[in-house]
Amino acid sequence: MNASYAFEPPPGDEETSLRLIPHVLRPLPPLAQEMFETFMRAFGGRAVHLNGYTYLGGGSGEPAAALEPSPYPDGRNAWEQHALPRVREICEALWSEDYEPWPLEQIAQALPGYMGEAGRGFAYTMQPLMVIAGPASALMVFLGEKLAELGDRDQLVAGLVQGVENESAARGLKLEALAPFLQASPELLAAVQAGDLAAARAAEGGEAFGAAFDAYLEDYGHGSQTWWELHTPTWGEEPGAALRLLAGYVADPERAPAAAHARSAAQREETTARCEAALADEGDRERFRALVEGAADYVFVIEGRAHWQQNCVGALRPACLALGRKLAARGALEAAEDVFHLRLGELGPLAVEPSGALLETIGARKVELAAWAGLAPPLTLGPPPEAPPAGGPPNPIALMFGGPAEDTGDPLLLKGKGASRGVVTGTARVVVSLEEAEALQPGEILVCPFTAPSWMPVFTTAAAIVTNQGGVLSHAAIEAREYGIPCVTGTEEGTRVIPDGATVTVDGLAGTVRIHAD
Repeated sequence: MNASYAFEPPPGDEETSLRLIPHVLRPLPPLAQEMFETFMRAFGGRAVHLNGYTYLGGGSGEPAAALEPSPYPDGRNAWEQHALPRVREICEALWSEDYEPWPLEQIAQALPGYMGEAGRGFAYTMQPLMVIAGPASALMVFLGEKLAELGDRDQLVAGLVQGVENESAARGLKLEALAPFLQASPELLAAVQAGDLAAARAAEGGEAFGAAFDAYLEDYGHGSQTWWELHTPTWGEEPGAALRLLAGYVADPERAPAAAHARSAAQREETTARCEAALADEGDRERFRALVEGAADYVFVIEGRAHWQQNCVGALRPACLALGRKLAARGALEAAEDVFHLRLGELGPLAVEPSGALLETIGARKVELAAWAGLAPPLTLGPPPEAPPAGGPPNPIALMFGGPAEDTGDPLLLKGKGASRGVVTGTARVVVSLEEAEALQPGEILVCPFTAPSWMPVFTTAAAIVTNQGGVLSHAAIEAREYGIPCVTGTEEGTRVIPDGATVTVDGLAGTVRIHAD
């Protein structure tokens, strides 16, 4: 095993003492690992690598990059008015720079600093988290005290914050807004169905569509497709997935974002009315309305942060690829994308003098990375966190990441967290990447480790979602409710236990997944 990928506990640490949660879907190559470490240090966290799989947790708690305290008391403005402008400024500076005229050595020398800048942007996305968590926690306390008779508190919270404004929903709604271009031109529609942007631009009506699509990609084409995957192309580089998604909206308007968002908002209003009707005291009803409004801001901020966290990753790609192209032109790399299989410390010397030994190392690392992609990494390293004290205040952060799954004692029954109501029986499609998820067929049930904002396309196709990780306020849960499909999160081992192609029944209220034996 290559030492650069091996798991080695930090000095004085034992593996069993670590309490870390995973935050990657697939193993990462060295440059992406170093980026992860840089980002974690920026906000006071830490990263640990095991066979390329990167875990986050622990750390000093002292951020290396921090904004001054927000002048805004509420989380929405703390994010939108205070942190977001700084994050946007960092990302736009990185992805708009023209690196091609730069000498090779200059890009290699600048890259560590750029990685630190992107890490600073990431740290700024973390700062509003605790501010926005307060109202969500207060709503959960209120529901437990005043409305326990209405059922599971977490389910109520989920229903009260679905169908609200958020960046992940906007990604779909803004793409759907381009559908009229396709409806007016069969030639353009055919090109978009094929995912061919060049053909779309050349088709009847293609010039106006191309300009509108370029504007869309300016908002949603810069971010990484999956958490931390610096090495995978963005939508801006490979727009085929976004084009095919748009064509799907035209083919089935009922599964398009606008209709789904309207249904989700209607369900939220229904849940809100049911809660208000159960509160006899007008003061309690006023308090309830204020808490729901604050909790809705939680979704707005969480999904906005997620979008810009992926932008912080994607913002590094232009410099990395420019360096890779120049190294490939010199013969130091076989392809520009091979740059992601090297470490920062290896790039500087390679920029000065090509090394045949490093070419061999890259080949070996590619083989290792492919092999590790087939592993089933542990959900966490070390013992699980201690359960909160009985009667203690709820932790909305735990509702985002989830907790241990319940052992049912039945190998054909998984018990996670019911995150979006509904019962569906269908064919399981087990995937670990967005590329694999694009092959999902209508009516199939997506089984995956977890999702990211750029996975939004699969929610228009899947009949239900099952994830290994996450709780009722995770991204998968929020977007499943947005599209009105059942979702069970936090099964821990769904991708390992559920056979691809098996028939399963997902109960998004009970939080169960039944694997049918035949």
